[in-house]
Amino acid sequence: MKSPGHQRTAQPAGFPTIAATLLMLMSFSGCTPTTHILVDKPPIELPDSFSSQGNQHLSAKWWQDLNTPALENLIETALGENLSILAARERLAQANAAARQAGAALSPTLDARTSNTESQTRSDSNTTATSKLLLGLAASYEIDLWGRLEAKENAAQLDAQASNQDLQTAALSLVAQISTTWYQLAASYSQLELLKQQQDINTIGLNLIQLRFNAGQVGIADVLQQQQLIESKSGELAQQRATARLLEHQLAIFTGIAPGTLTLPVRPELISLPPLPATGLPLDLLNNRPDIKSAYFNLIAADRRVAAAVADKYPRLSISADLYTSGNASDLFDNWFASLAANLVGPLLDGDSRQSEIDRTSAVAREKLYTYGHKILTAIGEVEDALAQENEQQKLIASLEVQLDLATHTVQTVRDRYKQGVENYQRVLTALLSQQSLERTLLSARQQRISYRIALYRALGGMVLPAGTDTGNKS
Repeated sequence: MKSPGHQRTAQPAGFPTIAATLLMLMSFSGCTPTTHILVDKPPIELPDSFSSQGNQHLSAKWWQDLNTPALENLIETALGENLSILAARERLAQANAAARQAGAALSPTLDARTSNTESQTRSDSNTTATSKLLLGLAASYEIDLWGRLEAKENAAQLDAQASNQDLQTAALSLVAQISTTWYQLAASYSQLELLKQQQDINTIGLNLIQLRFNAGQVGIADVLQQQQLIESKSGELAQQRATARLLEHQLAIFTGIAPGTLTLPVRPELISLPPLPATGLPLDLLNNRPDIKSAYFNLIAADRRVAAAVADKYPRLSISADLYTSGNASDLFDNWFASLAANLVGPLLDGDSRQSEIDRTSAVAREKLYTYGHKILTAIGEVEDALAQENEQQKLIASLEVQLDLATHTVQTVRDRYKQGVENYQRVLTALLSQQSLERTLLSARQQRISYRIALYRALGGMVLPAGTDTGNKS
């Protein structure tokens, strides 16, 4: 029996030449052409502090600071069932897969190959058929001399990180929407109760006016005006019931439930807000706001694509190897033949295509830089807006409370004078309308202040969902 070494084919004469060429070209890999947008500091000038600053520590799950357990449960349900959040999760999964796919280009590929040939030979009157089976392996690998493949992989990884931050942004927006809608619904329920109370008061007033009319002390106009007031409240009740139903439907959609089928465990109610949270510094928003972090990752990803476009102007080196055996797979190591090839491809004429791609990706990177700066400005504006709105809303509420107190005294005074016959009913009706309007306005103002606080929490950022990127990042 012949030794395996005797049957193995001799090494091709080109092997040493290929190896020498590879070593020479790889020695230039340290000259990788790259370009970097260094963002050591924000692209815009940041103020030193915000206009207002609280002392209350803001929890990571800030909605828990509102001390509304039913709302907390609804939010936790929505974060797992909301269809927009589920769609954002799938976009993140797509980005993670794309990052892994980009990284795969840095690894060799190995494929199995089989082929079968049939041939016939005729000699005189005899026909001879032969069959030949080839089994083999084929490997290929592109040597990333200039960092083009690595730059693409890095860009894809950064895209995945940006998608993760987009998911956080969507979750924060959802929490803010649910919280705002919850307290809008609480205000709507309170408005319904207030309208019913006002309706009862107006009905009692109508009975008193009816008695005076029957006694000939007032005219029919007083009765008609009071009846009109009662009817107007009936219309307002219908509108408020519709508003409450619409808000219930919104909460159902937020939680991934068909509108009309959501059952709330408790009735939403307005709350007293906790103290103003510590807003920190404007610079903190760069780490706390997921939309800003997403813009940053998009910026760096765009820069890495510029580097890939620059590297694409340089030659590409790839190697391939084929190993075949004829007969059975068990003979692979005893009876085989192999080939090794190295291919160096460099652009000569491309109609300026590669330079155009560099120009395009560079413009994209500059666009992302401006977008990043705009995101920062917008975030600071949202914090300042929420602070200013809540501050002024507190003043408005204080003013409305004083106005309502004065209106209540006015109603009592003119009603007593009306009973004594020294005041006409028009004065009573005007005072009553003013009082009841102020009661509803004050209720809406309190709910609006809660909305401004939620907007402040939302503007300060934070992480709602656990970090979930799996991009295969390299240290």
